[in-house]
Amino acid sequence: LRCRLYSASWTRPRQVTMLTRCSGRSRAAQRFPVPESLLEEAAVQPYVHNCFVNVWEGRYIHRFCIFFKRHLRLRANVLLSTGGHKFRGDAVV
Repeated sequence: LRCRLYSASWTRPRQVTMLTRCSGRSRAAQRFPVPESLLEEAAVQPYVHNCFVNVWEGRYIHRFCIFFKRHLRLRANVLLSTGGHKFRGDAVV
């Protein structure tokens, strides 16, 4: 699964490949993303949050799934911080 990773360790977002898990052995089985394989600091914040974002572009709707970790003890992410608000953690779109 191709995605974009916004890591607190980097100064630019990167295209990466996320691992997936399969629910069965058949070709029709569902596949599920494994964001834990990309997000750092599992000892500080083991939980991965997710949400969906819809972007309307004219008459087209683009739907994105966002996985993220957020905690006060995580490193500040300069890619996702704005003004006086600091986002602490990583995010994958």
